[in-house]
Amino acid sequence: MLLPVLSYLFHRIDQRLDGRPARICADEVWIMLANARFAAKFEEWLRTCRKKNAAVVLATQSLADVANCPIRDVILESCPTKLYLPNAEARNPQTAELYRKFGLSDAQIEVIAAATPKEHYYYVSPLGRRLFSLALTPTALAFVGAGSREDIAAARRLHAEYSERWPAEWLRSRDLPDWANYLEGLRGPITTSPAGDLPRQPKSENYAEEIRP
Repeated sequence: MLLPVLSYLFHRIDQRLDGRPARICADEVWIMLANARFAAKFEEWLRTCRKKNAAVVLATQSLADVANCPIRDVILESCPTKLYLPNAEARNPQTAELYRKFGLSDAQIEVIAAATPKEHYYYVSPLGRRLFSLALTPTALAFVGAGSREDIAAARRLHAEYSERWPAEWLRSRDLPDWANYLEGLRGPITTSPAGDLPRQPKSENYAEEIRP
């Protein structure tokens, strides 16, 4: 069943690559790379998508999926920007060798091994390298950090009950009533919190806090 579905999706994606800005995101890419036909398709995209004003984003939970695949060299050459998640096992000789296949030095591998899971990300590109934290506020985490089946089901229930007011109710369910009141105030008369004060709005929730040179 998987092969026909992916074949159809690849066909539809090719139809949409008409020069308008596009991004092809493939999560759990090992599923595609394990199949020679689909690996060849990704190789084609990596070689030609730039001419079609499109970018390819590959995500996997295991370096070995890419390091040992037949098109590894094409992936490394065509994807110069990489984000590595913290990995306490990075110091393990076998795992460290995988990182070296991606061009990382021993010092960079040590940074990845010492980083904090679910907080730090190691960015590597021709422009430089940096360990960073998104520094998300509790309000942002209430949304972007909710991805379990239970969270999705709860969000759908709130949407069905409150329609476009559901984000405020979601914040209340996450023990963030002041921010819920603030959000509702943006849609009409400002509603104050029980204490009479609104939470201070951060300058931006979309910034990276540099924590290591």
